[in-house]
Amino acid sequence: MNSNSEKSMLSEKELKAADALKRLDIPKIENRILLCLFKKEGITAREIERIADLRQPEVSQSTNALKKKGWIKASLTPKDGKGRPYDRFYLAKPKEAIISDIQERAQKRIEKEKQDMNALYDMLGIKT
Repeated sequence: MNSNSEKSMLSEKELKAADALKRLDIPKIENRILLCLFKKEGITAREIERIADLRQPEVSQSTNALKKKGWIKASLTPKDGKGRPYDRFYLAKPKEAIISDIQERAQKRIEKEKQDMNALYDMLGIKT
């Protein structure tokens, strides 16, 4: 990512949402890609790079991670004339379902942390 975050074309509200997603354990680059796609689907990796101020390798790795999570999909688009086709990215499910997935992941993490705390209390003989 470029050091000058002012280059990002994400709004102040979207950047706050990105921070919230990061606190919910969605990596920064993945959450910025998601926010781009929440705003407009069918965009290319190059458009994502420009909108979110990211570099090509970051976008490539993170789009693959988001595809594995089942949150985005890519559609190969032939280039006009000669040249390699390129991907356009879309949400694989409605954004509400993605947010629900994120909430479920956070709740599972919280439950696991509660179990870990209870185990610690138990080991130390602290009554809760």
